[in-house]
Parts: sequence; C-alpha cells; structure tokens
Amino acid sequence: MLENIKIEDMIPSQIIEMIEKLKNALEIMKYSKQTNSKVALFKKGKQVCPHCQSVNIIKNGHTKTKIQTYKCKDCKTRFNDLTGTVFSGTHLTYEQIEIFIQCFNDKLSLRKTAKRMNVDKNTVFLLRQKQLNSLKEIRSSVQLNGEIEADEFYRSINLKGTKPDKMPRISKPRTSNNGTSTRGVSSHKVCIASAVDENDNMFMEIAGTGPITSNMVEKILTPKLTQIKKLITDSKSSYEKEAKSNNWNLVQVKSNCYIDDAGNNLANINALHSGLTTFLSTFRGVSTKHLQGYLDWYIYDKYLNYKVATNLQNETILTRIMTSSTKIITSNMYDNTSGINFEEVYADYGYDPLSHHA
Repeated sequence: MLENIKIEDMIPSQIIEMIEKLKNALEIMKYSKQTNSKVALFKKGKQVCPHCQSVNIIKNGHTKTKIQTYKCKDCKTRFNDLTGTVFSGTHLTYEQIEIFIQCFNDKLSLRKTAKRMNVDKNTVFLLRQKQLNSLKEIRSSVQLNGEIEADEFYRSINLKGTKPDKMPRISKPRTSNNGTSTRGVSSHKVCIASAVDENDNMFMEIAGTGPITSNMVEKILTPKLTQIKKLITDSKSSYEKEAKSNNWNLVQVKSNCYIDDAGNNLANINALHSGLTTFLSTFRGVSTKHLQGYLDWYIYDKYLNYKVATNLQNETILTRIMTSSTKIITSNMYDNTSGINFEEVYADYGYDPLSHHA
C-alpha cells in the first residue's frame, strides 16, 4: 500500500514512474466491470445481506463479468455488492458514475446529463429516480426539536408524463412553473407540510391536496416533532388540535404580520419555501407524481451545502449512492409515488380520456 512507501527515500525519476503507473492503473479501473462493486464494498465497510440485513453470508462464485457474488445463509438469497443500490443492474463504467454524480450535484437536465455520460436519456431518468428514492431514508429518520417553525407550501398539480389515455382531465396549456399562478388553495393544489427547527433540521412531505387539515398535521408532522420548546405557525386552526393533544407550546403569528410583539416569526420556514421555488424552477416542470423525490433532493442539497465542503460533496454523494437502498426498478420508474389519487381529485370533471381520444 502507498502508506508503506517512503517517498523521501525515492529519487525524482522513481516518483515520476510511480505516478505514471498510478495514472495507468486509474484509467484501467475506471473502465473495469469490477470497479463499481469494489467501490461499493469499500464504502460499506462490510458486506451484509440487502434482503434481511444478516451478516451470516459466504462468497458464492462470480458473475460472467467476474463480479463477486454472495449467498446469505439465513434467507438463502444470492446478491452482489451493488444489489439494491442505485447502480444495481446497470452496465455503467466508474467514469460514467462520476459524471452522473457531478451532473446530479450541478442539477443538470436529463438531456445534458445523458449527453455527458454518452447514454440514453431514459437511463439517466432511471438513475435519477433511483437516487431520489434512496434519499427518502433521510426524511424517514429526521426528528425536529427545540424551537420549530411549521408552514405549508402549495403547488399546482402537474401531470407531466401522463399518457393521454390516463389523463384525469383535459390537457391544459402550461402556465408558470412554480405552480402558484392561480389564486386560492383548492383541491387541485398539492399541500406540502414542512418544518424547520433551531438546529436547521428540515422536513418536507406531501400531505395531500387542498388546505392543510388537522388530520394532515397529525399524520405527517406530529411523528417528526419531539421535545418541542415552541412551535411557531401561522394563524391556521389546523395546528391547534394537535397542539392541545400533545401539550405543545403553540405560538401563532397572525396573517399579514411578519413578526409578533414577542419577536416570533416564520422567517426560516419562509426562506426554505423561497429556496424550494428557486430549486424547482431549475427543472422544466416537475411532475407531481415524482414531486416527493425532488423535495427530498432539495433537503439533501441543503444539508450538503450546510455541512459538507464543496470539494467533498461528490464523494459524499458517491458514498450515499453506494450504501443506500432503493426500490425503483425499470418496471416501476414511472409509477405515481406522490400518494395523490389524481382520478379522485378530478372526479368532478367527469372526464373520459378514452372517449375524448376516440
């Protein structure tokens, strides 16, 4: 290993020769079929069964491309170092993975990313959906405490990518990308419950459609709030029931009032919403059925910028990609993961897509 080499005992020509050998080895590794598995195992530290999390595993041969496979002695399944990760089942080189991570961090479009990786756009779409799906682990584990600000963010339903025979309503011309071009909050607006605490822990999740209700607060926000010193919201009554049930110290800032007499305000949550609007505008329309993934991406991006130096961000993303699991595969990458039933939302339209396109 390099740590056992005493550089000070070498002469310049030897160092130059060693550098050239390392460069050649790096080029070979970037295009080797086994490299991605090796990197995944290195990032994990140890191999566990991706199906039952058992460490009772044994080596069990190799694939046709000489990738090490394992067998779990408990659940009897076979797998390799990439099974269940974002790059499971792909045929990408390590160099292409590096390009994908850089494009992901730069928030480049699918088309530009595909061009840089020299792959089909659908391949990049699948990789992005896998990556976004793996980020849900952050949302599921986050807990907010101390002084917390909570508010909702509303966005118009976007049916981008829905086939004509699956449309719940007649297609409409596009308006603004931020989804707030119409006044009022109707059942055709997605309600995103969100909160941020005094330690910059953040949470955003689709609660449903229409104005936030006490049931939405109970289902989405309550499990995420612990050891509350103060919960600051606007004047909506939706939070009052849960505050009373959980003995929260609820402080509500009146509408059209930036700050109350005691200095309470919603500046942090408003800034989070403003940043989300800017983030989503980077993309040419985000489909509502995939919106939750982009919310998770936004929160993860905020964490990266808060806690990780710029020059270490790509390596941090690589570690997460190689160690996090995802349920997205080719057959379900276009599924609706928003939790919203669009047919129910637009039921009053009485729209029949089949007769309309007959």
